[in-house]
Amino acid sequence: MIEIMPVQEPEDRSRPDCWKCVYFKISWDPSKPYACQMMGFKSRMLPSYEVKLADGNECRGFTPKELKQASSVMTGPVPSKKPIAPMKRIDTTSVWEA
Repeated sequence: MIEIMPVQEPEDRSRPDCWKCVYFKISWDPSKPYACQMMGFKSRMLPSYEVKLADGNECRGFTPKELKQASSVMTGPVPSKKPIAPMKRIDTTSVWEA
């Protein structure tokens, strides 16, 4: 039985943080869970680490995400919720098959 060892990522924290980049995405592929939309690749490691290993340079495409500022004070009246009308029941004997 082959034991798969986890990939050790370098401990250098001076490089760009992919989690804070607009191009960083999570991939649907479990074997390559991280993706960089700008460079167009998926990887087992964070894309900034892959770039450093392949090129020797830090990622030059890092673009920080805009932080959303939560409004601490609500202005204006609080909107009232309208009651949701109950759904109409449809009585039928038809059965659909796919």
